[in-house]
Amino acid sequence: MKILLTLATALLALTINSQEISGTYYEGPDSLVFNNNHVTFSMRGNDGLGVVFTGEGTYEIIEDYIVINTENYSGKKTKIETAPAVKKDTTQLQLFNEDGFSIQGVRAEFLNNKNKTIDLKISNDHGIVLYKSNPKTTAIKVSDLLFDKTTFDYEANTDYTVHLVKNRVLEDKTVIFKLENTTDNQLTVKLLSTDFNRNNPSASQLKKLEKKNEATIDRSRLFEKPEF
Repeated sequence: MKILLTLATALLALTINSQEISGTYYEGPDSLVFNNNHVTFSMRGNDGLGVVFTGEGTYEIIEDYIVINTENYSGKKTKIETAPAVKKDTTQLQLFNEDGFSIQGVRAEFLNNKNKTIDLKISNDHGIVLYKSNPKTTAIKVSDLLFDKTTFDYEANTDYTVHLVKNRVLEDKTVIFKLENTTDNQLTVKLLSTDFNRNNPSASQLKKLEKKNEATIDRSRLFEKPEF
């Protein structure tokens, strides 16, 4: 029985690897776009909170896993604007969404040169954070549950306006999908990781990742090409 199961698994992996993936696939608002060795994706996370991950980059198929190395994203991204500080020795952050409305409740972490948080503030109902200048501060990290997150260099006597996009943009990350089935018009995949901590992962490492996530990630997605 074990031998038959091993042979079936190997045959599935061989079948998946032998098929070239191309075109655009959808599952509701989510999408996967394959063009040669390049892929662009927009996909809701597994937590049910509505976070949408977007990114693009090169990919490879290792057995029945899709490994995506994300690069610079060409779609909508968070934008940061700077201006001389209005108040002496005080930095003001103002947080907006992509439609120009202020965002309340955004976390602003002020980091030192070891990337450790030395202060934490939350934006008020006008989307504003006021921070008394600290010479140990070298960077600012802003994050929100449903918006993008970003980290940027801190300069004293500077105010910042941050326009956060709704999606979580993934750049310079390793994204892992489990490819469960593929036909000419359908892909069945499972999102395993949006930030895998290994470069050039091996098949055994990917299997360990899948095993580790079995208890928490059980949702497979059926993506289909639209019929015209």
